[in-house]
Amino acid sequence: MKKFKLLAALGLIVVLGSCESNTYDEIGGYVDNPSFEKNIKPLFDSQCTSCHFQGNTSEGDYNEYYDYATIRESIEFGNTIRDIDTTKTMPKGGAPLSKAKVKLLLQWKNTGFQP
Repeated sequence: MKKFKLLAALGLIVVLGSCESNTYDEIGGYVDNPSFEKNIKPLFDSQCTSCHFQGNTSEGDYNEYYDYATIRESIEFGNTIRDIDTTKTMPKGGAPLSKAKVKLLLQWKNTGFQP
């Protein structure tokens, strides 16, 4: 019985000591097979299109984030992931995207850009 209590206490210490604090967004944002319509377009609509909209020429080469083709191109060939993850320059004037949202974009790319 003493061995069981000792093992149980040791196990509890290991479990509690190895816990990592994560926000809800970090643990709740993972999607196995994200799609453009369900996951990606709403993200861009809420985070990007206030500056990057059709007809706005002040934002450089990727000034339009309004449809599947332009968003896919910006993820696949552009600097979008770098700008929102590495340099933290996007979105301008706002808080950087959470790690979960960046992972969602990477997951969409890695699973073949599902429409």
